[in-house]
Amino acid sequence: MEIVDEEVINYELIEDLLTLLMLEPENNTMILAPDGNEDNPVDSGSVLVFLPGIGEIRVLNEILKSNIHFGDERRFDIIPMHSTLSPKDQKRAFVTPRPGCRKIVLATNICETSVTIADCVCERQIVQNKRSSTSTLVKNWCSRASAKQRAGRAGRVQPGICCKLYSSRTANTVMKKQSTPELQRVPLEEGAQMILHLYLPAPQPPSVESVDNALRVLEEVGAIAPIVSGSNKSKSESITPLGQHLAKLPVHVRLGKMLIFGSLFGVLDVVLTVASSLSAKSPFAANIDNSPQVKAAHKAICHPTSDFLTSCKVWDAYMAAMDISPSNARKFCAKNFLNRTAFIEIGEMRKQFFQLLSSIGFIDRSIKTLDDMASSSCNTNNLKEEIVNAAICAGLYPNIAHITKVPGDTSFALYSKSEKLSFHKSSTNFNKSLSTEWILFQEKFATSKTFVSTTSVIQPFCLLLFGNSVVKHLERKVVIDEWIELDMAAQVAVMFRELKYALAKGIENRMESNADAKFEVIIDGICRLLTIEANAKL
Repeated sequence: MEIVDEEVINYELIEDLLTLLMLEPENNTMILAPDGNEDNPVDSGSVLVFLPGIGEIRVLNEILKSNIHFGDERRFDIIPMHSTLSPKDQKRAFVTPRPGCRKIVLATNICETSVTIADCVCERQIVQNKRSSTSTLVKNWCSRASAKQRAGRAGRVQPGICCKLYSSRTANTVMKKQSTPELQRVPLEEGAQMILHLYLPAPQPPSVESVDNALRVLEEVGAIAPIVSGSNKSKSESITPLGQHLAKLPVHVRLGKMLIFGSLFGVLDVVLTVASSLSAKSPFAANIDNSPQVKAAHKAICHPTSDFLTSCKVWDAYMAAMDISPSNARKFCAKNFLNRTAFIEIGEMRKQFFQLLSSIGFIDRSIKTLDDMASSSCNTNNLKEEIVNAAICAGLYPNIAHITKVPGDTSFALYSKSEKLSFHKSSTNFNKSLSTEWILFQEKFATSKTFVSTTSVIQPFCLLLFGNSVVKHLERKVVIDEWIELDMAAQVAVMFRELKYALAKGIENRMESNADAKFEVIIDGICRLLTIEANAKL
């Protein structure tokens, strides 16, 4: 086994094992029934195969369907099971197959704890668990406890067997006994902010690296400010007025800041949809079998330069169908391969975010419902994409990338500081020639390359408003956060620096419940400048 790379999934081994157990049971002398059960437990019932992700599910799905035996739909029903699939496709796993037909369910860990397939009698484990963050996408072996729990999927309602396709050496030396505690493996921005806000101790000590990353994000967002004191220049953190507002919102700090600026800039309805879409399951349902047809349908309803505004566009289309009738909305989702359950979830989150903003004073108390908000000052700029983009940028900055033309070539390269990035094929900006140099993105993740998925074009004034600029008067340049260079008059950069300070002061006054008429004038001036810049680009 030492020469076998267990990190690589052996699809042929899975196919051979299925063949042995389901097609040639008379040749099986090694994989025996549980003690006390003389019958073959896989003569009937379904088979559940655990795989790391939807990519591996696609590969095995194609392999089995091309098999002369497993591809026979009269004998076998091969069913992908993944969280991005539509509820209609997921429900296939729970339907009892017709007589003479067996189900083979290809699933991720969605079936580990939250799903029980009643007739499952046999399970194959390829125990590699994908975990993603904003910086990387890796495969890790799950814990032995998790593997034991997955084994429970087989034989829950009738005798069954579990085949684990990894060696005892991997189980004993590579796989952990228990999963890492959540506080030690997830982003800590919300927890760190709450601890600073309420002066609470952390129940389990996370790693120093996790804490540092959380504090860096909070500082980037403007939720905390560093304090350097003493002769040894020791560093501590204090929560800012913006951070005090964000601590009252039980959402990720980036989304919280986005919502607050959506209210301030008069684009709240759109930003509620964007924030809800980023928090909920994607409405764009995956489909294993009709991928080209699905892509064509999704492309027809995409925004040309923004994945964020694509969410708004498809939400508006769904609500227009819903206004006619729920039945029409269901037909709209089916026609465009969209997940209706995701829309319901987005709708609920819009209501929750609205109520949260109202509770901390960023929505006038006279506005009681989302319908009341439609014609209020919260939505005066809803149709101006440049202002919507600014509110989104408020939350996601400094997630910025620069489009650089490759010398002597028509292609371009994408960089964030010195890190080379690539548009993921799921982004609306993939393989497009864009009219701007700057891209805003939600997250980046590394596989074969470092990709950005949810993206939008962004204009320089937004960078000036939310970054820390240094003006080079003689060169007529502005340098933002030590790497973003803009050719711009010094007066413009200085003006935005003052506007940024005035914004922070206005938010502080909101914290102290002080009315400030000048603040509304400043907000209006910022919005006018953003619109002037957008019109100049036309």
